[in-house]
Amino acid sequence: MMSAIAVLILFSVIILVHEAGHFLAAKRVGIRVEKFSLGFGPKIFSVKRGDTVYQVSLLLFGGFVKLAGEEDSYEKEVYEEWEYMGKSPGHRSQVIVAGSIGNLLLAFLLLIPVFMMGVPGYDGTKIGGLVEGLPAETSGLMVGDEVVKVNGRPCNEWFDVLVSIRKAIDTSHTTPVELTVRRGQELLTFKIMPGLYKQEEGDIKGAPSYILGISPMEKIERYGPCRAFVRASIEFKDMVRSIFIALKMLVTKEASPRQLSGPIGIAQWGADIARRGLSRFLYYIAFISVNLGLVNMMPFPMLDGGHLVGLVGEKVTGRRPSKKILEWSGYIGFILIIGLALYVTYNDILRVLKEMAIKKKGG
Repeated sequence: MMSAIAVLILFSVIILVHEAGHFLAAKRVGIRVEKFSLGFGPKIFSVKRGDTVYQVSLLLFGGFVKLAGEEDSYEKEVYEEWEYMGKSPGHRSQVIVAGSIGNLLLAFLLLIPVFMMGVPGYDGTKIGGLVEGLPAETSGLMVGDEVVKVNGRPCNEWFDVLVSIRKAIDTSHTTPVELTVRRGQELLTFKIMPGLYKQEEGDIKGAPSYILGISPMEKIERYGPCRAFVRASIEFKDMVRSIFIALKMLVTKEASPRQLSGPIGIAQWGADIARRGLSRFLYYIAFISVNLGLVNMMPFPMLDGGHLVGLVGEKVTGRRPSKKILEWSGYIGFILIIGLALYVTYNDILRVLKEMAIKKKGG
């Protein structure tokens, strides 16, 4: 029961904040908001305040804001000043980006109490373990060594270590990676050849993966309000960087699309993380919120980023796109979104079935 409530909170909070961003931006630029809905499908209840109907619907995995004049976009020649299409491309752009800005702001604000309550983190760049059977185990590295540089690039946090090693291996997995570590008062250098990581049964198969075989030393991070604010800023920056790196790896085929997860996977992991404590659950909400905020701004039809590209084009050319172009872009976008949704859901189902099979075998 608690898992179901956690999943409901996860999706509801992220979607509510996203739609609230659109809502507040529309109000700020003078656009009339006709409906603000949390969820889709049959209405559970609603209340009208001013010009806006606020409602909660049965299917809470979604939501929307209905703006005045939005449905008949580009069909009329004259629009009222309080209608969406009656505003300049600049004002409409503010409404479009506000949803993603809301998600990014939510993520940052959630990270502050996360680091005040305490959450497992990394002890700087110290090595906490050497994976059995991989090159690092026999390289001479020791648990507790502090990684100072990777191929001459300074490392201030474990994220820097990961990124630098990944870049070095992606350049050539047949060239040793040079690690400079601090052991006590000494600086030592090790050259380690990447080794092939053998996937276990149940892992999602992708391209062959080469790694060194080191893992970070963990500690519980807990700070006062001021230091938590600073630590949240660093973690937020790392989250954003990690998403762009993941997208790059998908584009360059360094990672398999089969590793993508959809609502089933997000809900499954969210329920599991919720059992491990409030701080970890809030961290997970922040991570998903950053993902939604950034991915939603990608320049694809049906996403806010696609609408933003259209508005930029309208601003540059001084002309609104024709109804035919809008319809075709909408159809293409709908097909792409549905196709992606089906694909990631298929991945989720396969992942769940594999986990069930492994548990049944006792693995």
